[in-house]
Amino acid sequence: MGTLTKDTFKILKYNQRNGLIFTLLFRLVTAPLYLLALNTGLKFSLKMADYSYLTASNIGSFLMKPWTAAMIAALLILGILTMLLETGCLITLYQGAFYYRKLTLWQIFAGGISKLFDEIRRKNWQLGILVLADYFITNLYLVYRFFTHVKPINFVTSELLSRPWGRVMLISSVLLILFFVIPGRYVFHTCMIEQKRFRDGYLKSWWLLRRRIFEVLPLMLCYYGVAILTLFVLYGFCVFLTAVAVTLFTDNRLALAVLPAACDWIELVLIFFSSMLLSVGKCGAVSVQYFRFNNRMSRKAAAIGYEGKPFGNRKTAGFIMASAAVLCLLSLFYVLRNGSVITGDMLSEIKITAHRGSSNEAPENTMAALRKAVDDLADFAEIDIQETKDGIVVLGHDYTLNRVAGINRTIASFRYDDLSSLDVGAWYSEEYRGENIPTLKEAMEYCKGRINLNIEIKNVGDKSDLPDKVRKLIEEYKMEDQCVVTSSRFSYLVRIKKANSQIRTGYIISAAYGDFYSSDSIDFISLRSSFINERLVEAAHKKGKAVHAWTVNGKSEMERMKMLGVDNIITDYPILAREIIYREAATESLLEYLQLVLK
Repeated sequence: MGTLTKDTFKILKYNQRNGLIFTLLFRLVTAPLYLLALNTGLKFSLKMADYSYLTASNIGSFLMKPWTAAMIAALLILGILTMLLETGCLITLYQGAFYYRKLTLWQIFAGGISKLFDEIRRKNWQLGILVLADYFITNLYLVYRFFTHVKPINFVTSELLSRPWGRVMLISSVLLILFFVIPGRYVFHTCMIEQKRFRDGYLKSWWLLRRRIFEVLPLMLCYYGVAILTLFVLYGFCVFLTAVAVTLFTDNRLALAVLPAACDWIELVLIFFSSMLLSVGKCGAVSVQYFRFNNRMSRKAAAIGYEGKPFGNRKTAGFIMASAAVLCLLSLFYVLRNGSVITGDMLSEIKITAHRGSSNEAPENTMAALRKAVDDLADFAEIDIQETKDGIVVLGHDYTLNRVAGINRTIASFRYDDLSSLDVGAWYSEEYRGENIPTLKEAMEYCKGRINLNIEIKNVGDKSDLPDKVRKLIEEYKMEDQCVVTSSRFSYLVRIKKANSQIRTGYIISAAYGDFYSSDSIDFISLRSSFINERLVEAAHKKGKAVHAWTVNGKSEMERMKMLGVDNIITDYPILAREIIYREAATESLLEYLQLVLK
C-alpha cells in the first residue's frame, strides 16, 4: 500500500502543472456548453409537452413524453462523450508520464480525441455506461447536491428518502453500480491503451484486480475520505471568512440574506474544483496500479497512441481548443446576459419579487426602486406599466398621478416630455426629490443581466396596443428568459402568447374560483396570498403552472407560503423574505456570534 501511494504521488507530481491546467480548461469549456445544451433541450421539451414549468406533480408525466425521452437520450449521449473524452485525455497524460514524457496541452487533448474516436470505431458502447457509472461514484456528493437542490427533482428525492423502501432502493442502486464499477477499474486503460474490445478489457481488468482487491479498495477509500474531509474543512473555513466579511462590511439587515446565498456559491465552487481534482487524482492512482500490475506491458506498448495521432498536429488541436473556448465564452455571455431556465427556475427554492421595485425603501416604479431591488437581492422586480398620450410605455401603478405627484390627471393624458419633468420622489422622502417616471426601455436597459422583471400591464381597454409594445420591447432586448408579463386582463396575455410563445405570462386574479390555470395562454397564476391553499397549489402544479403569491409582507405569511410550496413571493420586503425562505440555523447562529464578538 505504501509503495502504491508513493508511486501515485510521483506520477501526479510529474507534469502536474499541464495536467491541472488542461483539466481546469476542459471543465471550464465543457460545463457552460453542456449547461447551454441542457437549457435549450429543457425549453424545447417543455414546449413540446405543453408545460410552462416543471413541478413535483407533473414531472412524472413530463418524463413519459416522447420528446422528453429523446431530449434525455441526446443529452445523455453528449455527456457520455464528454466524459469519455476527458478520461481519454487523462489516460494520455499518464501514459506520457509513464514514458517519462511531459506532454503539452494540445498533445493531451489530441490524445484524448484519438482515443475517443478509436472507441467509437470499435463500437465499445459499453464504455459509455461504465464511464457514466464511474463518474457517478466519483462525484457522489455532487450528484447528491443535484438531486436535493434542483427543482422539482429535490421534491421527488425528499419524498423518496422519507420512505424506508425508498432509502433501501437508493442504497441498493449505489451498491449495484459499485458492483459494476469495481471489477472494471482498469477497463478504460485496457481498451484505450491495449485497444481491446470491452468484454476482453473488462475481463482483463478483473484479472488484474481480483488478487489485489483488499490492497486497492482500502487505499481508494482512504483517498476519498481524505478528499471529502478536506472539502468540508475548506467549506467551513470559507463560510467563516465570508461570515466575518459580511459582519464587518455589510449592513446588518442584509447579513442573513447575503450569507446563505454566498454559502451556496462557495459550495458550488468547491464542488467544481474538488470534482476536478478527484478525477485527476483517481485517474493517476488507477494508472499507477494498472502499469504496476500489468507486468507484461512494456514501456513501448504503454506509449501507443499518447501522442494523439492522427489528430496530433498542433494547428488542428489548437483550432479545436480555441473554437471550444470561444463557444464557452459565448454560452457564458448568453446565460449571464439573457438568463436561462436552469439558473432562473430550477436552482432556487422560491423566487422573491420586489413589489413595484423595492417600494418600501424607495418611491415605487422608479429607477431608484429598481436599484434597491437589485441591492436587496430580489430575483424579480415587479413593475406596472401604462402608456402616455404619445404612445410611450412608462412605469406607473395608479391611473392618476394624484398620490405620487399631487396632480389629479391620468398618465394617459400626458405627453411623455411633460410627464418626464414631474417629480414622483418627493412624496416618499426628500432623499428622492427629483426622481421622475422612467420608460419601460430605461427599466429594461438597467435590469438586463441584473434582475428579472415582472411586467404588469394595466387594464387600459381591449383596443390598446400596449401588450404588443411590451412584447416587441422584450424581443428587442432579447429578455424572453428574464421577463414575465402579467395582467388582470386575460385577452392581453392571449395576444402576447399567440405572437411569441417564449414569453411567459401570468394571470392576475383576486379570488380563487374556477379552472383558471388550464389555459395554454398562461404560464402561472398570480393570486392574493390569503386565497392560496395546498389544494390550489397542487392543482396548478399538476397542470404545469406556477403560483405567484402577492403581497406577502408578514413573517408568518411568508412561512406559510414556503410550506405550501408556492413558486414566487411578491413582497415589499425582499430582504426579510430571503431570510425566511433561506434561513439556516447554523449560519444564523454563526452571524449572531460574530456580531457579538466583532461589534
